[in-house]
Amino acid sequence: MNTRIHHLPELDPRMKLLLVVFFASVTFSAPNILALIWIYFLVIILYLARGLWRGAKKAGILFTVFLLLNLLLSFAPESGAAAGIGMILFMLERIVVFFVMGAWMGSHLRVSDFVTAMQNMHVPKGGTIALAVAFRYIPTVQDEFRSISNTMKLRGIGLNTKNILLHPLRTCEYAVIPLVIRSMTIADELAASAMTRGLDLETKRTSYRDVRLRPRDFLATGVIVIAVFGGLAVNIILEKGGL
Repeated sequence: MNTRIHHLPELDPRMKLLLVVFFASVTFSAPNILALIWIYFLVIILYLARGLWRGAKKAGILFTVFLLLNLLLSFAPESGAAAGIGMILFMLERIVVFFVMGAWMGSHLRVSDFVTAMQNMHVPKGGTIALAVAFRYIPTVQDEFRSISNTMKLRGIGLNTKNILLHPLRTCEYAVIPLVIRSMTIADELAASAMTRGLDLETKRTSYRDVRLRPRDFLATGVIVIAVFGGLAVNIILEKGGL
């Protein structure tokens, strides 16, 4: 579990969702590797701002791997294979931002606050329930997979590169089958939890917590958006030789 220290107040769930969509969109328009590095840097800053140190470390390692692969590919001789790998890498190093930002949003997210925020935006109930279950389902499955991995280590069949290469079928069987079975149970539990929370009711839900947009939400989001566009603008100026 990530260790979190409350350095900054939590953003409203709507602003978090807006930032996820914004970063996912702007990453695909990154003109070059320098712009991509700037976006990666800001994503890590967002993790650190919430005190998600472990998440920032994992994101940093993941981003570094993509950047190193990009650097190695630049030294490869031009060929059809290199072009194909380059295209795949181009897509992956941009798509990954969406998942990293999704994990940032889902970390310690109060599902009830998210549902209330979506309800205040008059989002259709089907979309609200789907997003709420997704944000609740992914961390739960991660915890279950971590428990399965620990159990496999105790039995001497750890989920590592050696066992995957030497015993791929056995490793897959011991890892995937328990996860599938637990996923079915988790789905039933989440469905029961949703009904308990009243997500299937036609009337408007009430909330004990005051979920509303505050000036600090607009200010923080505005600063982040300006930082992204500012970095991209400087990158374009440098690329054109204006400085």
